[in-house]
Amino acid sequence: MSSVGIECVAREGCRIGESPVWDEKEGALLFVDITGRKVCRWSPVTRQAQAIAVDAPVSSVALRKSGDYVITLGTRFAALKWKEGLVTTITQVDKDKANTRFNDGKVDPAGRYFAGTMAEEIRPAVLERRQGSLYTLLPDISVVKHFDQVDISNGLDWSLDHRTFFYIDSLSYSVDAFDYDLQTGKIGNRRSIYKLEKEESIPDGMCIDTEGKLWVACYDGGRVIRLDPETGKSLQNMDWNFLLNKTKETKRRNKNKEEQCCEVSQDNRTGGERSCTVSICRLNALFRMDERGLTLVATMSSSIKIESVVKEKNRMGECPVWEERENALVYVDINSQKVCRWSPITNEVQSVSVDARVGSVALRQCGGYVIALGTRFAFLDWDTQAVTTILELEQDKPNNRFNDGKVDPKGRFFAGTMAEETAPGVRARRQGALYTLFPDHSVIKQLDQLDISNGLDWSLDHRTFFHIDSLSYAVHAFSYDVHTGRIGTHAFKFGDKMGSSPHSISFVTLPAACPKLLYHLEKEEQMPDGMCIDTEGKLWVACIDGGRVIRIDPETGKRIQTVRLPTPRITSCCFGGKDYSEMYVTSAYDGLDEATLAKEPHAGEIFKVSRFYLFLSGYQTCQASRSESEVAPAALAHPTHFMSCSRCIACPQPGPAAFAELLMHLEGRLGEITSFSVDSWVG
Repeated sequence: MSSVGIECVAREGCRIGESPVWDEKEGALLFVDITGRKVCRWSPVTRQAQAIAVDAPVSSVALRKSGDYVITLGTRFAALKWKEGLVTTITQVDKDKANTRFNDGKVDPAGRYFAGTMAEEIRPAVLERRQGSLYTLLPDISVVKHFDQVDISNGLDWSLDHRTFFYIDSLSYSVDAFDYDLQTGKIGNRRSIYKLEKEESIPDGMCIDTEGKLWVACYDGGRVIRLDPETGKSLQNMDWNFLLNKTKETKRRNKNKEEQCCEVSQDNRTGGERSCTVSICRLNALFRMDERGLTLVATMSSSIKIESVVKEKNRMGECPVWEERENALVYVDINSQKVCRWSPITNEVQSVSVDARVGSVALRQCGGYVIALGTRFAFLDWDTQAVTTILELEQDKPNNRFNDGKVDPKGRFFAGTMAEETAPGVRARRQGALYTLFPDHSVIKQLDQLDISNGLDWSLDHRTFFHIDSLSYAVHAFSYDVHTGRIGTHAFKFGDKMGSSPHSISFVTLPAACPKLLYHLEKEEQMPDGMCIDTEGKLWVACIDGGRVIRIDPETGKRIQTVRLPTPRITSCCFGGKDYSEMYVTSAYDGLDEATLAKEPHAGEIFKVSRFYLFLSGYQTCQASRSESEVAPAALAHPTHFMSCSRCIACPQPGPAAFAELLMHLEGRLGEITSFSVDSWVG
């Protein structure tokens, strides 16, 4: 359960308030009063609104990088200089239709300004049908008409991977989706993803959150609804009338308090949202709400940024680990038999070749690395490139090799095995196992009868171990004893204590561990591979052949976010960077035929995913031309903190090995607000 508060913050009545946009530079909320013919700016500091009157109904506003705004008024795109109150027409549409005007508009992730038109009412609730169109103002000031025969062009936004355009034609009572080409700005393949219920009334404005869920304002419905565009289901319903009534009751009970807000129990927790902001019509005011009852009105949207940072192709890139000491990303290319290290400063990749397929790598406290290659645990000295075997396992299974591995919060190295393919897509089943290398160089077998031991991590309280056996297409959880390093209630012991032969083996058979199924992957998500955890305790799972990473809530067993990548064979992920605010995602090109490779130019590259933030003002500015260097970052007021660990297996020392717990909950500033702007055609 969570608490939602609502407060009226802009009391200047709007005839039709619309198109809220947060102006980070001014620390203010922009919005329009369409039929009041005003562009307004409200300051949360002074709690006052300023307004500029224009000569026609003004329906939407967007930011310019150089300052000031772009607006749609009447049937014109225009530039607005705030200080001078000067409006300059850019271009006009619908010249053959005297009774139409622009309605809602928004800027896409590449800086193009989308806005649609509608017919004005002839009399209350009566308008000529199918007179509207959807247009885009391009950087060269040209205008493209995407389609016509629209009743009331309204809410619009883009998916987090920028591949889908969401759109509302209000009188269809539907939220629609189109395929979207970010490079060209073209849309196609229209389909309905949600039909509003009778009590929800007419869909109006819309925005998206960083979990990829849509929020739709319901005109005459007195609410906003949260939709899952993948399932087409309503997840949450914010009934404004109910909240307003509760607000009045709360204020009557708390007359002596300066700050009043309503707290209403709300089901369907959305997992980490800091605030929710929407535009609601027919209330003659703008509202803000958040989990504390303190409210801020802004368009909810996000722009997760995905970029290829390691262009050097990996046959099977895997097991990324951020090494803070070297300020570098360490990873392996399994099939190329290499351990690699990429520097974001020099943008260069160094590598060390080894004599077998290397499944995973982890950091050592004294420097250098511990690796799992072939069926061996070994140390790797980076400077000398020397590989020193610690222990070899599964000598009775010549077709096995180690796969993914990771160090637990106490410094123990976990890694699992799998059978190699005997032919494409063919392998012996149940040949793998999960092992733990302890500080004294002894090894225990935690699990066996595995197909492909893969992604693994631990809960924030260290009481739960998460594990993926890929061919189960699922994520499982086990109870974990961080003091003993044991999963569930069983273990199989290998090797004597340090000082005796590492190759002597003895077995202790105990009852098998009992896993809990957390999440079973959907068909389109394909097969789970690597995995990591964030500081909210949510799991991120790489989906090989699914072209995505998904975020899972281990408490509810539900997927809460999907980030799609520009290549299908996504293998693993980790958090890293200066403040661990970036996700690094590895990929592979092995397994793709020549025809597919020709269509997948990014296969085998490593990607950086940044700008993870919740409920921010999204694509707020329009641009004519922009390079990445022109984007000005801004820190968030309520950053999400992700956990990443420089967890190291200790250096071999005579006597007991000392392992320091190096689990760090790093509170880095997370996410950057993207600036998109228009500069070339005005000012």
